[in-house]
Amino acid sequence: MYNKDTMCYKTWNDIIISLPKKTVSWCCKTNLTEQQTKETTFDLDILNNKGIDFLFNHPILQKRKKELATGIRCADCHVCWESEDRSGESHRTLYTNHSVEFDYDTPATFIELELTNKCNLACVYCGPQLSSRWQKELKQRHPDTEDEIFHKVMDLLAEYFNTKLTNKPYINISLLGGEPFFTDHMYVFLEYLSKFHVKSEQEVTVTITTGMAFPEKKFTKFIELIERTPNIIYIMQLSGEAIDKRAELIRWGLNFETWDNNLDMFLTESARLKNLVIGFGCAHNALSLPYFKDFLVYINKKLAKHEYKSVVWFLINYIEDPQHLSISMLNNYHADAVTEQIEYMENEMTNLYKKDEYITMLRSLRNQILNANVTTEMKQNASDEFKRLENRRNISFKSEFPHFDELVK
Repeated sequence: MYNKDTMCYKTWNDIIISLPKKTVSWCCKTNLTEQQTKETTFDLDILNNKGIDFLFNHPILQKRKKELATGIRCADCHVCWESEDRSGESHRTLYTNHSVEFDYDTPATFIELELTNKCNLACVYCGPQLSSRWQKELKQRHPDTEDEIFHKVMDLLAEYFNTKLTNKPYINISLLGGEPFFTDHMYVFLEYLSKFHVKSEQEVTVTITTGMAFPEKKFTKFIELIERTPNIIYIMQLSGEAIDKRAELIRWGLNFETWDNNLDMFLTESARLKNLVIGFGCAHNALSLPYFKDFLVYINKKLAKHEYKSVVWFLINYIEDPQHLSISMLNNYHADAVTEQIEYMENEMTNLYKKDEYITMLRSLRNQILNANVTTEMKQNASDEFKRLENRRNISFKSEFPHFDELVK
């Protein structure tokens, strides 16, 4: 048995392997200390000597599991504890089903791979470790994925899949960047899937997150691989939460016309291929959330134009770090905009997979806005951070986001 007040499904179920940074972590909302980061950083020798235990049975992970299971608020998870203290809800409460039983050896079935830091976008909430465009802007350099590390991790994942996951009915592998479409490693990984012994009764999905700023030739190559692996379900997490100029300011470097054209291509191919599922990854943040209904209306019109009949996913995501882009920076009255978004999704959007879960997340965001405690120090930090961005990029957020002054004053 475990303590329901601290138990976290994500700690047991998720693993995040960053190939460029050569690190492993568990749950995207946890913050490791500098020492913990050193302890979870690997090289080829470590992977050769410790194998899958280093990734899936690390001492830091075991300590966290023990604390959470026995009612201790693990320090790694302070982001969720702070959110729960403010609003009663967090990333942990959204995902943890207390009717599910765990033991210490329950294997992770959600495997997230950061494949590359190559990316032609510099999204406001991202940074140089996951974007080569950010690196260029800040005049920093972060090494990208080494081929030897990539192939060793692929071999370990094949071993893990074929030993620990043989009886698991649902397995999800998530591919992230940078921009996965800009690395050959994504295409090589899809070839590696043939080494995973997938049973007929197992459902294996590969979720791919893309900023949708890639050329058509990359898309064509990807579709060819999907056609060759019909037993794998591909769920696209098409990253976007705003439209037109707002989208271009949040996802710096984006041409929204390219995003729009790529969406057309995905919808067309998804209607043809049964194993290609369309989903949207909306990174809700302090700039975009008040206008999210515009994005929903845009998506609804696009689906209607294509006469799209298949189920569409909206995947849960929102920004808590960096703090100046957290939705908790918003004034209370913006909760009304979230209410409108919920009503629109409930009444106007059909054929959404697990719509109730996404609406639950929106309600959680609304509660976080209503219970936020924004200090003068937080406002000053936001002012400083946004000013640096505006000066470097020669842009104005206020021109497209009427509520911008609220975030910094």
